[in-house]
Amino acid sequence: MSDFPFCYTEEEWQKIKLQYNTDFKRYNKHIKSFRELINEILQGETEGSFVRKTGLSPNMFSRIRTQIDKTNPPQRNTLMSVAVGYNLDYQLTAALLDSIGLKFILSNKRDYAYQFLLTNCRGKTVDECNDILKCLGVEEKYWLGVHARKKYTKCN
Repeated sequence: MSDFPFCYTEEEWQKIKLQYNTDFKRYNKHIKSFRELINEILQGETEGSFVRKTGLSPNMFSRIRTQIDKTNPPQRNTLMSVAVGYNLDYQLTAALLDSIGLKFILSNKRDYAYQFLLTNCRGKTVDECNDILKCLGVEEKYWLGVHARKKYTKCN
């Protein structure tokens, strides 16, 4: 078994593979990690202001800036609490999701509702957005702020 596809000679494959690696590095050079993005968003913020804006715990202020990444992603409603609390737009929120290997799935009612909040309800508070989610029929376990901190079981 060879280390290159049968449709290429070994020399052609080495050139193709080199180009692939060069392009991949060039593309990713301009993409920021989750930590870079979130620390830009939270620059100058305090634990107290973070808690007031997002409804999340003080511990999450530190955790989201230092421990969250592709191997340890946050719950979606945690990230949405930050997006709403800091008035982020859909594109930046999608970039945050993408930076941890996730994306909005618009055929999913929760994700469609989140996208709706980001595009149609900008400037609303976390509590106002929870009321909107409730009226849209989104389950409470997907609400924002303090709801993102609750542990839900199948019995809830």
